Amino acid sequence: MRGEISSGRHAKRHPLDWYVDEHWCAEQLALVLGGFALEREEGLAIWDPCCGMGNTLQAAFYSGLEVWGSDLVDNFAWANFDGESFADLRRVHWRSGDFLEKTAAPAPCSIICNPPYSYVKGIAESFARHALTLSSRRVCILMPSKWLASQARYQLFTDHPPQAVLHLCQRPSMPPGDMIARMGKRAFSGGMTDYCWIIWDVKRPTIAGQTRTIWLPPLHRNSEILLLEEVL
Repeated sequence: MRGEISSGRHAKRHPLDWYVDEHWCAEQLALVLGGFALEREEGLAIWDPCCGMGNTLQAAFYSGLEVWGSDLVDNFAWANFDGESFADLRRVHWRSGDFLEKTAAPAPCSIICNPPYSYVKGIAESFARHALTLSSRRVCILMPSKWLASQARYQLFTDHPPQAVLHLCQRPSMPPGDMIARMGKRAFSGGMTDYCWIIWDVKRPTIAGQTRTIWLPPLHRNSEILLLEEVL
């Protein structure tokens, strides 16, 4: 079994779409966003409302930001989270609960996440739309690239044109969180699905037709990543 099975048959899928992205996915995003420069300048936190084991939060944490994680299920505890991934737990805050029932963010923040996208029909779009109402600055969601091309998403992208779409040219593995231990070294090897970051800036809505498309290089060529602000 290869590490990427998030696009497999439903019988093999995690019932709540808990798929663990590799750390470098958020690290490449952080590079494009200048280490979350806008968030640091504006004193904002980063909130991942479906944080799983916390991988997506690590890039923001090591950029010096306060981070908030929440999820429907406490996977921090399930994964025996003991703080090894975060040097200073005082900057890590955890809350449980259904993101779609939240009426406010836990703090002024940008929202960055790898949302569930299939266990309930339309749930990824619901996450994106709700995040746009709760974020103080940016919304960044990590999705399979094929999610961009769909009649179902036409209205979302018409109502809210993204600022940018960042295509990951190196395919990440996305193993189900509850199988990582038993999969061992295979868990994060052999990604088979293309992914992209979709970015909105709620303070500076993008005009229709002005979405930037950017290809992020393979990891060994990270030095070639340009700051988003430099190419807009």
